[in-house]
Amino acid sequence: MDDVASKAGVSRALVSLVMRDSPRVSATSRQKVLAAAQDLGYRPNLWARNLASGQTQTVGVMLNDLHNPFFTEMAEGAAAAANERDLQILINSGWQREAGELAAVEAFMNMRADGILLAAAGLSNELLEGFASQMPTVSVSTYFVSQYFDTVNNNEDHGGCLVVDHLVDLGHTRIGHIDGGAARSGPERRNGFIKAMVQRGLAPIVVEGAFNEQAGAAAAAQLMELHVPPTAIFAGNDLAAIGVLTKLQELGVSVPEDVSVVGYDDTILAGIGPISLTTVHQPRRQLGRIAIDLLVERISGRREARHEQLEPRLVMRSSTGRVPQSKGAPQS
Repeated sequence: MDDVASKAGVSRALVSLVMRDSPRVSATSRQKVLAAAQDLGYRPNLWARNLASGQTQTVGVMLNDLHNPFFTEMAEGAAAAANERDLQILINSGWQREAGELAAVEAFMNMRADGILLAAAGLSNELLEGFASQMPTVSVSTYFVSQYFDTVNNNEDHGGCLVVDHLVDLGHTRIGHIDGGAARSGPERRNGFIKAMVQRGLAPIVVEGAFNEQAGAAAAAQLMELHVPPTAIFAGNDLAAIGVLTKLQELGVSVPEDVSVVGYDDTILAGIGPISLTTVHQPRRQLGRIAIDLLVERISGRREARHEQLEPRLVMRSSTGRVPQSKGAPQS
């Protein structure tokens, strides 16, 4: 600022007023200061200015897995909502490891972010509440109710029921589910699947998996090796479902003529023509937008916790069809 003031032949105070866009500066003086700043390559230190005001106008967004389109699409909604409020978002990932998530949150704190949005964090409830006690926190896809932080979740239990309803309506009675392993939403989706199967008098088939293509392919091979393989497979998410489709193609199994496949999330991958995956849609961008809304309220001083739940819907594409006549006998 001193250099700009000297070059423009004005006071440092006047430079400060121009950089803060004060209306108390004449057009001539403003033009002179801005021209000097441009010549010198000067840019205001917004970070220092915001620190002086007690806020940095930034929020940290920690994504569980950058490989999964669900998180990038959710982040798009968060970014749009933040932009409408003149907030900047800092994006980091925990790389599906506790140490990585801890490092990401610590980085946001060191950068003095005004608040943090955690997407499907695998951290323990104790750690989450510890962070939330230090700065405003909102968690997406964390199925734990706390008085210390807000949550925005999809009704995963209902999503699992929607899949069973759809497949049973198509005549399927032998349905396998590849669960999400250690993923936060995995147990909720699995519980919804099991509950819906039992209510219909059907025996649920569940194999352990994870939210990636490799796990989906391995679990699909395991299901197809059963004495009586399922006629339909419900994968824990779209990435796992793509692994299932790949493995079935390798085995010479036709989809949906021999086996129907359903995913979860309705990411951009599911709608690609050659994939055309039937899946459970959750409003990913809306999850991000609502999370930012809640975070702004938290930053503004709201203390009581809020817990929002959104409803999923089934999107039917060409990866599911009626069960073949020869395979449609009911389970005992």
